[in-house]
Amino acid sequence: MLTKRKQANLNEYIENNTQNCNISYRGGSIKVDLTELFCDRSLEAIEEAGEVPEAGAYQNYLGGGIAGSITAGQNFDENLLSKGDLKKFEEFKEAVKVYFYDVNNGGGDEYMQENVNNYKQNQRLPVRGY
Repeated sequence: MLTKRKQANLNEYIENNTQNCNISYRGGSIKVDLTELFCDRSLEAIEEAGEVPEAGAYQNYLGGGIAGSITAGQNFDENLLSKGDLKKFEEFKEAVKVYFYDVNNGGGDEYMQENVNNYKQNQRLPVRGY
């Protein structure tokens, strides 16, 4: 779990580096450019592999007014990161999921709003319905 200060700092980073954001009560996604988060060595390794330093979060709609848990994903192999950048990336993945939850107010319709009241509870839901 991130401290409030670290979450706030990463929220600011996410807001300033968001490339695409499509969030609704039925889920959606957010994509963030991580170029400013990683050191040059990690960025060079990602570029040499032909990959892009982007990551984000998404949430599926399961049906019946229920949105699934929020999952993080990336467009690069995290094994390319330096040890320090891997730690920062792990923190980012948790922060972007919390950010998504906060922006989306959990997602889903009346059922979710009445029965799933916080991020931890939301994360116990399945990712997809099949």
